[in-house]
Amino acid sequence: MRKIIAFISISILMFSCDVAQQVLGTYQLTQCKYDYHSISGLSLAGINLSSANSLTSLNPLSLASLTSAFATKSGSLPLNFTLNLDVSNPGVQAALLNGIGYILEIDGHEMTTGFLNQKLQVDGGQKAVLPINMSFDLKKVLSGESLESIKNLAFNFAGIGSGSSDVKVQLKPSFTIGNQTIAAPNYIPVSFKLNK
Repeated sequence: MRKIIAFISISILMFSCDVAQQVLGTYQLTQCKYDYHSISGLSLAGINLSSANSLTSLNPLSLASLTSAFATKSGSLPLNFTLNLDVSNPGVQAALLNGIGYILEIDGHEMTTGFLNQKLQVDGGQKAVLPINMSFDLKKVLSGESLESIKNLAFNFAGIGSGSSDVKVQLKPSFTIGNQTIAAPNYIPVSFKLNK
């Protein structure tokens, strides 16, 4: 009987320590510094733009496909990429992530929201990269805008336009206790400008 009570007591203590570690780790994540690192795997209408630095650097077939995708207001214009953020932990306690909610805005337009089930640990005084995969249809999201506006936003974001894009990401980290996911109370804003 004593062994059972001891086992239950140790289990409760370990569970409590694990919960406390998750809460502290998630709190520490809210104290981290977030910066733009890179965008990888960028494609627009199925055309890989990751290595393109201007419209003239695209091959004629890719350029023709993009021109066709922008030709009409109907149809779709999928934009896919991975946003990589640097997460720097200035504290001593490890920052722990079990999942993260996000809202993405480009040039003042809300593009997409989502939740990513992803684990990340950033030890005290260290830095790690948080990759967030995003995908949305530009024509659907910007349905009230002109084709020229959609084209300018897409090309500027991809780094092949004549201007730049103001990007804002709001992050809401979460932790898990048992089967329950609990989100941080506030969003963490991350803003940056993408230039040519």
